[in-house]
Amino acid sequence: MIRFLVLLFLAAFILIPSRTGAAQQTQPLTNAPSAGVTNWELPTAGGKQFWTDLRCVGGWRIQQNSETGHCRLLDQDNVRQTWGSLNNCQSKLDGSIRTKKVKPLQGPVVILIHGLVRSSASMQTMETFLQQQGYSTINFRYASSRKSIAQHAIALRSVIDGLGPETTDIYLVGHSLGNIVTRRYFYDTRNPASGAMGDSRIRRMVMLGPPNQGSLAARLFKKSLLFHTFAGVSGSELSSDWEQVKPKLATPPIEFGIIAGGQDDEKFSNMALPGKDDFTVSVNETKLAGATDFLVRPLVHGTMMNQPLVLNATASFFRNGYFVSAAERTPLEPQRNIQQMTPTK
Repeated sequence: MIRFLVLLFLAAFILIPSRTGAAQQTQPLTNAPSAGVTNWELPTAGGKQFWTDLRCVGGWRIQQNSETGHCRLLDQDNVRQTWGSLNNCQSKLDGSIRTKKVKPLQGPVVILIHGLVRSSASMQTMETFLQQQGYSTINFRYASSRKSIAQHAIALRSVIDGLGPETTDIYLVGHSLGNIVTRRYFYDTRNPASGAMGDSRIRRMVMLGPPNQGSLAARLFKKSLLFHTFAGVSGSELSSDWEQVKPKLATPPIEFGIIAGGQDDEKFSNMALPGKDDFTVSVNETKLAGATDFLVRPLVHGTMMNQPLVLNATASFFRNGYFVSAAERTPLEPQRNIQQMTPTK
């Protein structure tokens, strides 16, 4: 019965099928051919599972379709302004910026990165809260189950690089897979000569339920056709392909904190995972040496980003570099705090 409930819980996060195979290679962002037709300004759903953001400015966003490769430009109300090639969408957006119809983000900006088979809607509560704290926000949308972690990282880099000089500081908050995508972004942007990684404006990052040591829960289902069908290539990378993914994930070169879910009573946790867990990721799997602060609370993986405790802790870390207080800060040092998870054969 317990294992059946565990299966149901995991299945709740694996809802959208993917045609993308694990062997898919990373491709640079390219221009799809222009549509060659007149645009009708049509309302859209904003992109849930098939669209990935390439540039976000003042509530407008250029997105690329994961299946066709064509792009579209949405306004702040998710109404399509144009579509076709990336160049076409860039030109339309740049023109709207010049006429001041679209205003670049100014001051400190928080980029939110959702998890596997989730959408930006899962980070909406967090986004609204951070806006109330005075931050501008980008709720990054990406086709999480349709492409590889490396491809998601390329898109995230495009969004970050697209922020203008009006953006003074950048903060990051990721949930689950979103943290792995961000770590790949830092790896891809490393400068071998200086050792620098990422945009120099990035200040701090909060990781929520990150599978920093891979996912044992995913490895348990790595031979399942259902898992591969629904979780897609990114799901495979967290499970059977983790050893190939891991060497290309950087430790963030900034202050970062980790919030993990661990139930007070282990009888109510996922019995398939060792130690405390959030029903999907174990506490030990979230750990990453170098973290400035590490907080464990009785949280559930799929809803932790909506909890008041997590909202307040995230804002506190962005302001102060700790979740609760300086005295209660728990940094993770190499070896002493980190227990590596051994992949299941």
